[in-house]
Amino acid sequence: MKIRSSAPGRICLFGEHQDYLGFPVIAAAIDLRISIQGQARAQVSGSAGRRIKLELPDMAQTTVFDTDDIRYTGEQDYLKSVVNVLKKKGLYCPQSIEATVKGNVPIKAGTSSSAALSVAWTGFLLKTLANLAEKGDVNVDAYLDNPSAIAELAYLAEVEEFNESGGRMDQYTSAIGGIVYLDFYQKMTVTSLPTAIKEFVLGDSLQPKDTQKTLKRVRTAQEEAFRYLSLYLEFKDNFHVRYEKAEPFFAKIPPGYRPYLEAALMNHKITNQAKKELLTVSPDIQRIARLMNWHQAMLRDNLKVSTPKIDAMLEKAMEAGALAGKINGSGEGGCMFAFCPGKQQEVAEAIKRAGGVPYIINIGKGLEVEEI
Repeated sequence: MKIRSSAPGRICLFGEHQDYLGFPVIAAAIDLRISIQGQARAQVSGSAGRRIKLELPDMAQTTVFDTDDIRYTGEQDYLKSVVNVLKKKGLYCPQSIEATVKGNVPIKAGTSSSAALSVAWTGFLLKTLANLAEKGDVNVDAYLDNPSAIAELAYLAEVEEFNESGGRMDQYTSAIGGIVYLDFYQKMTVTSLPTAIKEFVLGDSLQPKDTQKTLKRVRTAQEEAFRYLSLYLEFKDNFHVRYEKAEPFFAKIPPGYRPYLEAALMNHKITNQAKKELLTVSPDIQRIARLMNWHQAMLRDNLKVSTPKIDAMLEKAMEAGALAGKINGSGEGGCMFAFCPGKQQEVAEAIKRAGGVPYIINIGKGLEVEEI
């Protein structure tokens, strides 16, 4: 029996560079996906019975490895790390797998192609386990019926396994789908929001980005900024600091860190205001657009994660009728997106004229796993 598993990329509507601080995020799955299709069989004698072979035609690559002796050959070897995490959790049994990985999510461009891959691969492997006769005492269906549990496994494989700097936004958004409010304070909670906003255009700047380098720079500076703030303002933890209470002390923060503190607190405020608006029966689209543009200003001017080319793409998108737009992902390259109801084609053409590659997108579904 063949299995097909697919998961979406994502855009971050509000809360970029917030999740690793414990602040909430509003993100949306998009209708660009990574799909894995293939089949598995229980272990047979010999090393071939433990071999995984994955064809990746979009990248002109083939990955083959023995699951008994997994050795990472790169810093982001997620196809192998997912298997390792599942093995540690008792959610993997020896088997032979042959599958093909395809997708239309821009790679290394800020749209979480790696999370889509990790989530889809986790779902695929759990489905193979559910189909094998000897599953032990593991209730695999409890995982397959719980997108958040799959997201957590994918997070462990991507971030914890390689000691990287990312948060949980990408994996949870991809697994759950739709528009989600993710609260990371103390206990991870997910609130699905109405898909009241739709019709976007994603624009790939074609500028390479170093996600881990950017995350490390911004995260280190933000955390240091909060440390300086704690010298002047008593607070339980970062989550409980409000912009209005901290603002009188901004002048005391060293200039190199002050913009990072202002951005962290203002973006937290913007995100909560956006959530409140999105939960109303008839959200004010113009207000949501203003909040999104305000968020972009913080990312561009304070965190310095935009680029001149992305700024130009956003400017042209607005001239073509977009209501709002922002850089997407860690930044310093990669993608932006424009919120442009009724103007997708015009905005796409404008982004193309500015040197980007446009993708007309909408809100997408989460992880889907099926037998075919």
